[in-house]
Amino acid sequence: MATDLNPPAFTTAATPRYSRLEDAQGLFISTVQCALGIHLLRMAGLVTGGTAGLALVIAYGTGWSFGAVFFVINLPFYGIAWARKGRVFAIKSFVSVAAVSALADAMAPYVTIAHIHPGAAAVLFGVVAGAGLLGLFRHASSLGGVSIIAVIVQDRFGIRAGWVQLGFDACLFVASAFVLEPMQVAWSLLGALVLNGVIAMNHRRDWYVAA
Repeated sequence: MATDLNPPAFTTAATPRYSRLEDAQGLFISTVQCALGIHLLRMAGLVTGGTAGLALVIAYGTGWSFGAVFFVINLPFYGIAWARKGRVFAIKSFVSVAAVSALADAMAPYVTIAHIHPGAAAVLFGVVAGAGLLGLFRHASSLGGVSIIAVIVQDRFGIRAGWVQLGFDACLFVASAFVLEPMQVAWSLLGALVLNGVIAMNHRRDWYVAA
């Protein structure tokens, strides 16, 4: 069980260490990026994978707040994170999910977009949120749910977290096809592919060395 600042999934022979200010800044920037990516998805009526995608589908269908749904859905996963990745990872994931939940809803009245092509929204989401997730992973955090499981599977079996998330995402997109229009599902799939590609190509222990 990893209980230090940076679990084994985020380390190399030269283990990165952050000051509290560096850690807080990294987590803040990463959660803002993730929240912005989700906001772009909502502007185009798209979904994504994992618990964020499930929360979006529920929010579209019920009119409930995305932030509230996203926060509640992730609650059961923190026990798994605490047991398998340690106290620090679980607490940081909880804080990150709470921050993204609040920021995604808070952005709505301040970041208004009259029109955005769903293809542009999908690609921008994948790039922005992918970079945000990388930042969270590298600061020993996650966005809960599937992200936690994906990182655990990577640690245990060596399967990259991005590919693990992609498998979970496929199941959600099959379900979303019963709620969204076919083209919305297609554009949403593009966004998920871009996001998971960013993670799969860049979330590697042997590339990340902090001096």
